[in-house]
Amino acid sequence: MTIVDGDGLRRRLDAAWDLDPEKTGGGPEPFMATMRALLADAEAFGEPETLFRVRIGYAYSLGFKGWDNSSREVTGEWLGVLRRCLLMWHAEPHRYDEDYVTAMWTQLYRLLDVFVRTFPEPADRIRRLIDELERYCPPTRPGTRYALDEARLRLAARRGDVAEVERLWTGLRTREIPREHMFPDGVASIDATMWIRLGRPDRAVAALAPVLTGQIPARDGHDHEDSLLVPYLLTGRVDEAVAAHQRAYTRSGMKLEEVAAHLEFCARTGNEERGLDVLHRNFARIGYHCDSVDAMWTAAAAALLCRRVVAAGLDREWVWECGCADPACETLPIYTYAKLGQDLRWHATRFAEHMDELNGTPHLGERIDALLRAEPVVDRLELPPAAAPARHRAEPPRSPHLDATDDAGLLRALDLARAADSGTSRIVLTQRVLQNALVGGATRALVEARFALLDDLLPDGWELWSTDLFSCLVELFRLHEARPTLLGADRVAAMWRAVPVALERALTLPGTHLRQVHALLDTLERHERPCAGDRRHVRWFRAWAWARAGEPEAARAAWERFLALPPAERRAASGDTARAVQWWLDLGRDRWAFESAEALAAEAERSRLLPALLRAGRVDEAHELHERTYRTVTGAPEVAAHLQFCARTGRLEHGREIIGRVLDLYHVADDEEFAFDRLRAYAGAVLLGERLAAAGLDEPWTWPADDCCPAEDGWSHARLAAACRRHLALYARRWEELVGTDFHTRAVTALADGR
Repeated sequence: MTIVDGDGLRRRLDAAWDLDPEKTGGGPEPFMATMRALLADAEAFGEPETLFRVRIGYAYSLGFKGWDNSSREVTGEWLGVLRRCLLMWHAEPHRYDEDYVTAMWTQLYRLLDVFVRTFPEPADRIRRLIDELERYCPPTRPGTRYALDEARLRLAARRGDVAEVERLWTGLRTREIPREHMFPDGVASIDATMWIRLGRPDRAVAALAPVLTGQIPARDGHDHEDSLLVPYLLTGRVDEAVAAHQRAYTRSGMKLEEVAAHLEFCARTGNEERGLDVLHRNFARIGYHCDSVDAMWTAAAAALLCRRVVAAGLDREWVWECGCADPACETLPIYTYAKLGQDLRWHATRFAEHMDELNGTPHLGERIDALLRAEPVVDRLELPPAAAPARHRAEPPRSPHLDATDDAGLLRALDLARAADSGTSRIVLTQRVLQNALVGGATRALVEARFALLDDLLPDGWELWSTDLFSCLVELFRLHEARPTLLGADRVAAMWRAVPVALERALTLPGTHLRQVHALLDTLERHERPCAGDRRHVRWFRAWAWARAGEPEAARAAWERFLALPPAERRAASGDTARAVQWWLDLGRDRWAFESAEALAAEAERSRLLPALLRAGRVDEAHELHERTYRTVTGAPEVAAHLQFCARTGRLEHGREIIGRVLDLYHVADDEEFAFDRLRAYAGAVLLGERLAAAGLDEPWTWPADDCCPAEDGWSHARLAAACRRHLALYARRWEELVGTDFHTRAVTALADGR
């Protein structure tokens, strides 16, 4: 049995500090394990001074614990240990070593920062904690009081309370930064980032000026000027922005906020290629999911860059390195910037929504939306030559899960991939073949893999993979254009059979940018086959694309070109006439819609015309059509038309019946499934729900259970209208990004408002 005494515990504590991960030879696991064992013995021994020291050490060690799946557990234990130390010190303030008391307050400040930025907690909880700590902090500790005010400042900035930020920041600038708790240059850098995110570039420059002028010394290896790249641009200091970017963009180990600054700088100066270099150099830092405030801002900046890359016509396939050797890995290795931008956009947006719930303000959601939609400051800013070879132009790496890089080995691997039970697993395995075919120049395997992916992505049920299908088809036509004799007639015919499926999904579901659609149509036009009906696809989808762009005259001109085809060639597929009618309605061209509607056979599809009939004064015809069809309509365009009709003619009971029958339309399980046609259906639900509530006809009801969610009580049409208005704003903005115009946003907002 080991005898525990004070001297022995202190010697063991001194030895434990040698295992600090910040020191050479230290490591998180042995450090935490040693501190944990020490804590148990110190608590058993019970001598206060030693117990206080050991608790401080153990609390410090918790900062090195893996937090991925247990952040609340770790921070809860961390706070609990520190709170016990605080109570010990408060009861006997002169008993404990001042260095350890200072370390306690430093850790409490660090924990507050974790709650504000890294693993966010509700703002009210953080505020109460700061108040509690302040009550225990005597005026004789001005540095600690400064640290607590600094935490208040960060929390106010997170909430978007600019007046409170101004008050606190102005006061703090008159006080000395406590070096016992924080690094002065780090405080200035964080202040600069804070003001950037609040939309005050002038204040950001002022915050960092003491460091840049040498008034506050910068620590070795810390170049804080990255933070000012965009503020420099916005305040006209372009040369300084270029110099700061050029000096640092290849630096390894950048913080997330520094990566975000370089990405935004490149996106807003026409330097998309340089931005892609930064992006690929920092994938390990950016990651894929947002799990902190800084990660949210960086994801949004990366999404902005991807949007500009697509707009510049630079989108292409590239290899996402999973960096693992797990045989069960299902990471998709083939990505495009359009798809990455879409994923990161939604991660940032959803995390911002979560933060707004914690904050009780809409601030972060609005600021992230503003960053996602930011426009270039200059169209093209010339940069000095690259400081290093561009990382995104490097040869793709071989898959760590597949050794073969030659045709024979890859074709055998492809056969095994095609036998996979799961569709997703089959695609992952096939993409690995494609990846290694790109590495080894195995043309035959590359072609076979691409057509295998095309076969996987075409069937019904794979609609949410629309961006993957589109990029697969684009790459096949690029290959065909580069090597016209490589693919036989049967393979080319298979590509053309995929064209209407890929383009319809691209124009119906969010993900593919309209600029990409036009580019593919240009390619298709160059490769139309005589007498094969290819012109029909090109002209039909060209008209559709111009309708999405909110360009009535261009859409009409493309439509006339389609109508100029010989009758046998322009044969209409199922639903094409109804689709054309909807284009003209979306564009506010009722007369053209009536002309196209003459060919509609189904009355349900004719009901799309209800609002147009009212506008044309054909009221009786509209009422008769509504009565014949409202009990059976389920499609989004028809539902939208009926709801508008009901709201505008007072048939509110009929509208309520329709909504009750089509609630699935108002349940979004995945952001990528919000089809364009749902915009007007949501606008109709907003208008009808608000008018039901205003007329006193609303009542509570239960949302029925479905495959993903249980039944939910407490719904009403007023609540549904509010939810649909939020969704309408969110998804209309996304479609606005994709089509490059706010034409449809303005239209559906007007419909929701009854205008």
